[in-house]
Amino acid sequence: MTLAPVRRLTDGALAAVELQLRAANAGALHSAQELRRVARLMDEKHDLDRIKADCITDPQLRALVGELPVMAAFDAPYLTDTGSTLPPAPSTRILASVSAHLFGEAPHGMLRALGTARERGNTICLEIGDDADHALAFLALIEPDVIVVTPTLLHAPTSAETARIVHALAAHAERSHCTIIAEGVNDEATRATAETIGATFGIGELYPALPAETLLAEDLVPLPAAPVWTTPDVEETTPFALATRDTAPRRGTKSLLIEMSKALEAQATGMAWPMVAIGTFQHSRHFTQSTAARWNALSEVTGFAGVYGTEIVAASEGNVHRAPLAPGDPLVDEWTVAVVGPHFSALIAARDRHDNGPDLERTFDFVQTFDRTTTVQAVRSVLHRFG
Repeated sequence: MTLAPVRRLTDGALAAVELQLRAANAGALHSAQELRRVARLMDEKHDLDRIKADCITDPQLRALVGELPVMAAFDAPYLTDTGSTLPPAPSTRILASVSAHLFGEAPHGMLRALGTARERGNTICLEIGDDADHALAFLALIEPDVIVVTPTLLHAPTSAETARIVHALAAHAERSHCTIIAEGVNDEATRATAETIGATFGIGELYPALPAETLLAEDLVPLPAAPVWTTPDVEETTPFALATRDTAPRRGTKSLLIEMSKALEAQATGMAWPMVAIGTFQHSRHFTQSTAARWNALSEVTGFAGVYGTEIVAASEGNVHRAPLAPGDPLVDEWTVAVVGPHFSALIAARDRHDNGPDLERTFDFVQTFDRTTTVQAVRSVLHRFG
């Protein structure tokens, strides 16, 4: 067990310590970040988190309780299973952590796990590293209180891709006032890079572990308060119900909505930014081969596309995730296309009027909105059905 100082990058002032696990020897796994990465690859992260939870009662840590903030990060699914049984630890901030890989593998269940963690008072943490594009796509949905930038980004060459990450982090931090912490701040060069990409605090060899009495003698700077979550949660509802709270719907034919949907899909594809795209198509027969081709192309650019309707077969193919709607779900009466990313959000939410006539002349009441809160809520209202 190591208590790694979390220091402000501008002046090295102490803000907290992080409870870390490292291998005993001086090999590659002596890095807490590398041990975490390997444990996930070997599907042993749950065991690693269990060991860390046992450390919460360690006398070395207990000596700091009430005197110095302690951060302890666990994968969100672990906390969902065992969070209520973690030992009580006053002044210890429990981080429910998720990587883009974890979220992308099971987005529906992960949203539910993060919701449970929030209800328990945990701090929500998103790790951004090798899979930065996917992580940026999920920022709006996860709304992390803390973003941890892994060492990979601190050593990445200056490039257009790095600039994209910096822009996205800046946009999210400005909106949410989240805290950005850089891991792997091992020297002055990585400290400067961490500042450049937007981090405020850092952890690494530049800030070595010190005896408890030395840490307690230092003046502290406060970590920003958590949570910073700003998008109100909603009860089970539908995108159309959310979009029409403050906006009167218009009326249009199915043929018009098809073209509007195509235009929004094309706009999202053309922006070439990480995004989450969600489509509900009522029934599987409406998700045609040409529509599937467009959404496959959209997912390759945005990083995540969710497709839903009755009789749609549950499957994940590349970045496209499909799941069936229950026949009695009110969402079956709706047509939804929503996209949300670091710099753009848009929603088309329509409800079938079930009038008679040729298919393309069927009419819908619909709303367009570019309001970010409404769009994020609409996306969550769909994804929460599958947690």
